[in-house]
Amino acid sequence: MGTRTYRTVLIGRGNVASHFLEALEDAGHQVLSVGGRNRTQPIPKDADLYVIAVTDSAIQSVAAEIGDVAGLVVHTAGSVAMSVLPQRNRGVLYPLQTFTKGQPVDMLQVPLFIESDGDISFLREVAGQISNCVTEMDSNRRRYLHLAAVFCCNFTNHMYRITEDMLARHAIPFSVMLPLIDETARKVHTLSPAQAQTGPAVRWNEEVMQAQISLLEREELRQLYQLISKSIHYDKLQSTED
Repeated sequence: MGTRTYRTVLIGRGNVASHFLEALEDAGHQVLSVGGRNRTQPIPKDADLYVIAVTDSAIQSVAAEIGDVAGLVVHTAGSVAMSVLPQRNRGVLYPLQTFTKGQPVDMLQVPLFIESDGDISFLREVAGQISNCVTEMDSNRRRYLHLAAVFCCNFTNHMYRITEDMLARHAIPFSVMLPLIDETARKVHTLSPAQAQTGPAVRWNEEVMQAQISLLEREELRQLYQLISKSIHYDKLQSTED
C-alpha cells in the first residue's frame, strides 16, 4: 500500500471496536468512529471500508442501515456468517483474541481470519496492515474456531473466577496461582494438551476426587468437577488406546 490511506468507518464502541480503532489509525487509515448500534451520528456512504464491531445480534441491522455502498463492509464476529451482510462487497475480519478496554494488546501478534466474496485482495491488504498473522477461512470453519476459543479462553477464565472465589473464602490470595497458570500455558507451547494433562482425574484417584468434591459447597460446582474429571479421564483412555 505504501503511503496510501483509506477512509474507514468503524461502528461499535465496545472492547473489540476500541482495539480496532487504535490498530487502524496506527496503520494510517482515516478512521471515523460513529459509535455503536445506539448512535446519533449518521453513517457516511463514501468510505473505502466499513468495520462493524457490535454485538452479534446487532450486526444484521447495522449492515442494513449502511445499505448498498461501494466500499467493503465487514463484521468482526467469529460465530456469525458472512451471509448476514446484504452488501455485494462484503467480508469478515475476525480477530482471535480476548479484548478488554484499557488492557493493551499487540494487534500485530493477533491472528486475523478473513473471508470475502467481494474484494478479498483489499481485505487481505488491510488485515496485513494491522496483523502479522492473516489466514483466509470460510464462515463454517470459523464457527468451530470460535467455539474452540470459547472453551480455550472464556471457560478457562471462568475457572479462574471459581478459583478466585474459592481461595478468597479461605483468605488465600489468587496471586499464588499465577506461577501455576503461567506454567500451564507455557507447557502447551512445546507439548500437546494431551501430553501436558496432569491431576487426579488422569489417574482416576477416586479417594482424592471424592475428598475434593466434599469440600465444594455448591451442587453445580460438584457436578462441574465430576463432569470435567470424567472428560479428562475419558480423553486419557482414548489417548492410551490410540
